[in-house]
This record gives sequence, C-alpha cells and structure tokens, in this order.
Amino acid sequence: MKKNIILLSLIMLPWLAQAQYNRCGIKLPSKNVLEKLKHQHSNRMHSFRSVDEAANYISRIVDEVPDWEQNFVVQERNGINNAYAHISGGRRMITYDNIFVESLDFQAGTKWASISVLAHEVGHHYYDHVLDRRGSTPPKEIEADYFSGYVLAKMGASLSQAKAAMAKLASPYGSSTHPPRNQRLAAIEKGWRDAKPRKKSTMISGNYYSQQQDIDYVNIQQRSTNAVVATWVFNGGQKSSANLQYKRNAYNGAKVYAANYMDNTRRVELYFFKDGRIRERDIDLKTRKSHWYNFSKH
Repeated sequence: MKKNIILLSLIMLPWLAQAQYNRCGIKLPSKNVLEKLKHQHSNRMHSFRSVDEAANYISRIVDEVPDWEQNFVVQERNGINNAYAHISGGRRMITYDNIFVESLDFQAGTKWASISVLAHEVGHHYYDHVLDRRGSTPPKEIEADYFSGYVLAKMGASLSQAKAAMAKLASPYGSSTHPPRNQRLAAIEKGWRDAKPRKKSTMISGNYYSQQQDIDYVNIQQRSTNAVVATWVFNGGQKSSANLQYKRNAYNGAKVYAANYMDNTRRVELYFFKDGRIRERDIDLKTRKSHWYNFSKH
C-alpha cells in the first residue's frame, strides 16, 4: 500500500507543478500566455487603460449595492500577479496588477473576467473582511464570490460571463485560505441568481368556458405559485369563489390546485396541463363520485 501511495504521488507531482496559483487562488499566467500578450500588445488595449478606468468600474460596482457608499483608493502595482483589498492609512484600498488582470481576460476570453476580480475585492470590503487583518479564509472567499456574482448580474453579465474567470482559472483544490473551484462557482451562481428578478408565474389567468351547462364562465387568477382563486359565474349572474391550494407536484403532466367546500362535502380540483389544457374535477366526498369538465379560452 505504501509503495502504491508513493507511486501515485510521483505521478501526480509533475502534473500539480504545472500550475501555480496566487494568493487569490487564481492561476498565474504562464510564460506562453505572457508571450502571446506581448506579441498582441500593439493590437490590444490593457484591461484597464488607466487607474481611472479601473476606479470607474469599481464605482459602477458600488452603485449596484443599495444603501452603501464607498470611495475607494485604487492603485495599479505591476509584478504582484494579484488583486487584493486592504486598508492603508485608514482608507479602503484595492490594488491590482494590470498585466495579471489582462491575462485573466485573455485566458477567459471576456472582459468580464477582470471586472469580476475587481467585484470580488470590493466584496471583501463590503463584508468588512479586511478589518481583522487575518487574511483569507474559505468563508470570506465564498462571500466575496457571492458578491461578485450578484453585482455582475446587476451590471448585465450573463451567468457564464460572471463565472468565466473562476471557471477557467480558479484552483480546483481547497486550502486553508481558499475553497475549491466548484464551491466558488456555486457561490457566484447563487449571487447571480439572487440578483435576477424572479419570473412571474406562467400560469394562465383569465376567463374560461366550461362544459358545465349552468356555468357561463370561470375566472381564474393566480395569487402565488401555490394558490389560485377560481370564480364560477353562473348563467343567472350568481358567483361562487374558492381559494385553491396547490395539492401535489404533478398529475399526468398537470399541476393540481384543490380545495374542499360546502362543509367538506364536496371538493373541486383544477388541473393545469403543460400543453395549456385546463380541466376541472368536481368530487362528491360522500359518494366519491366525480365529474370532469374541460375548459376552453373565453
């Protein structure tokens, strides 16, 4: 067994040595990448043409967070292969290596990569991670990743763009300071999804004809994902309404809303099928006999 472990280590060590990661848990650009950037430099702009541009992005990031105002000091410092949040002289600061963030964009294939890194560092300030001066921990990084996903969604990035840098360049392994890539991507996605407005229910509301001969039409209005209000309008003009609660996940491809009425002697169920059909089931709870009625759009 010991021999097998040693052999496995010898096999993995050369592979692990191929990638180096900075203090953010981000893969450092290889010499090959840096050479490509150098050759393309005449046709490419820096990720941030100036510190002012980086500061402008940070200002936009802060604007996406309600009830929070910060005036960061932003500075460029080449050669550190990193971007980090810190406090100096009582001022909140973000320092970044322009060559490093340019390589992020180059390798991830999108400008959102470098913006996501800036957002991540702003997140460290937002959660006051820098106040204890104890450096990175996995919980801190997860919160900053969540923040990055949230603000990038607000700024218009797609989910793949928000995750581009981490998906391509984050370390797959966890450490005492950083979580593994899959956890970081999950945090970014959660932030991105939480920032998006929730879609309104696609359940059809409106008036429907019924096969019931004494019913003129039935009006259906969805109140939530779990409840609808159905109003039966009789031929004589009388109305009867019922609040129907979601009964179970599915029935032959339908969502079922149901409620008992008339002192629990009868039960009405509405079946909303994925193909747009709506059916009503009227059940006599004493005899257990039921009648089915089809609805059509009024």
